[in-house]
Amino acid sequence: MSDTKTFTFVDEVREARRGACYCLAVRQASRRLMRSYDEKLSAHGLTVGQFAMLCYISGPEEYTVQALADFLDMNQSALSRGLAPLEKQGFLISRSDPDDGRKRILELTPLGAERLNQASKSWKSAQQELSSQNEELDIGSLMQTIAKLGAD
Repeated sequence: MSDTKTFTFVDEVREARRGACYCLAVRQASRRLMRSYDEKLSAHGLTVGQFAMLCYISGPEEYTVQALADFLDMNQSALSRGLAPLEKQGFLISRSDPDDGRKRILELTPLGAERLNQASKSWKSAQQELSSQNEELDIGSLMQTIAKLGAD
């Protein structure tokens, strides 16, 4: 008796295995892009995800942890894990919401603003590198397509 099993797969499995799955293709591209951005931002002790969190917290809107999680389409637990090192490094603080003590409002600190400003130059470098390596692409159209794919 052989230890090797033979399976028969339907056409859809063979199609997905050939790389025709839109979702897997986008995930693979996303991982590669994130690695590129993470490499640039690592000099500032940030990942691209943390950079994004700091960017949104730096804006005029006041974000609670849950509101930011909703905006970034993340669950609150995953966002909290991403925010913890930023708070530990002194880049942000969370304070009680005066209207609802169960909620925490996120605020950028002066140190966080300084780090964000420094890191933004590396982020811009990653943007320009991606654009120059893909001159044949219409990045504007690509961004519109990505936005449509991610819309509810």
